Amino acid sequence: MRKNVRNLLLQGLAAVLLAGGALGAVNATGDEANASTNPGPRSGSHLTPLKTAWPTLKSGSRGTDVRTAQHLLAARGHRLATDGVFGPKTAQAVRDFQRKNRLAADGVIGRNTWSRLTALTVAHGARGQAVKALQVQLGVRADGIFGSKTRAAVSNFQRRNRLAADGVVGPATWHRVVAGTTHTIPTSGRDVRLDHGLALQQLAAAGIKAPVGRTSLDGVRARTVQGVIALKKASRCTVTITGGTESGHSNGTYSHAKGYKLDLRTRDEGRCVTNWIKTTQRKGKPRGNDPRWHGTLDGIAAEYVYETPRKGGVHWDITFK
Repeated sequence: MRKNVRNLLLQGLAAVLLAGGALGAVNATGDEANASTNPGPRSGSHLTPLKTAWPTLKSGSRGTDVRTAQHLLAARGHRLATDGVFGPKTAQAVRDFQRKNRLAADGVIGRNTWSRLTALTVAHGARGQAVKALQVQLGVRADGIFGSKTRAAVSNFQRRNRLAADGVVGPATWHRVVAGTTHTIPTSGRDVRLDHGLALQQLAAAGIKAPVGRTSLDGVRARTVQGVIALKKASRCTVTITGGTESGHSNGTYSHAKGYKLDLRTRDEGRCVTNWIKTTQRKGKPRGNDPRWHGTLDGIAAEYVYETPRKGGVHWDITFK
């Protein structure tokens, strides 16, 4: 009798263990499935996972990503305008590309089409449409020449995104350049901050030049970017940014470091901006020895100071509030 009871107990225990093991196996399978679709940092990593979903483009889409895709299609021999507008000719070029690459020819640029479009490597010395596609995303002059400025922009981007900063654009860099950032400025909130890449992309889309050497836009306020874009629209001038949030500027409540100020070029193409400010904005009391003007741009208060540092480098020091 005791032997039978013991056997029954052992059988029950075994059943419980088997059930637990099966449940664990089911949970493990579910976790693995989740891990394959939602990758996160490895155990012990301090890195925050980045959003890297390829943008989906289709008929009617507009903007930087569309222009990038158009340049990449042109690099593959397709004839189409690179105007940032996803019209009928772009849709046809996409379908032709998809058929050639054995993809579903739906005319929509999603993950698989992006992966094929960016399956190329560009580096210093390269020329052509693929280089333009890269330059459009980085916010540098899209001349199709992978020179020293483009290489510096690539290296800076790679460092900011924790990639090997070799200045060479392969699949990993392409993916992060196109998919790793969003291309719209938040419209709500007075203190929304942008990272360098997003600010550059928005400025480039508006036709504003922003040198990428030592000039940083990390942490610039979205309102500041909106203000300088409004300035360009109002003045119809070529606008070149020469100073952002990098170190070396004066501190203060409304400082460069806190994302309120941008420096603009005054020489060469900057003369147009100078003339527009002096003839259309309200002149106020000088700041020290530097003349000052005030105005409003799309509801954003702007203070323009014609700054003349002792060491040279005359520029417009503009505060957007």
